[in-house]
Amino acid sequence: MTVDVDTVGPTAPEPADLFDGHPDPVLYYADEGHGTVVRAANDAFGETFDVPVERIEGTPLSEALLVAGEETVDAEAVTAGGLDRIVDCETTAGTERFRLRTIGNGETGYLLYTPQTSSAAA
Repeated sequence: MTVDVDTVGPTAPEPADLFDGHPDPVLYYADEGHGTVVRAANDAFGETFDVPVERIEGTPLSEALLVAGEETVDAEAVTAGGLDRIVDCETTAGTERFRLRTIGNGETGYLLYTPQTSSAAA
């Protein structure tokens, strides 16, 4: 028996210029049928987390969720949609807080890391 698999969504972020030019770290992910993988990471992601963006492409999403400490975010929560939490992540400047949220339809989407500024007084 032969089974044809059609790609449902685009394999690259669209529009690419909005993705590439976004000032915050962004991952573009897609369900490949055998699991959700990172299809692209913007330059801000690579610079913030000191990760070569070309190396992260094709990585399972679960391995690309750069959440520090005891916190966990699982890939299923990302692809289920509606993820919107504050998390700590290790960056080139040390541990920083980010608002981690998804935008997408479940099979493809974006994972946005929005830096949170600290307003707490010492």
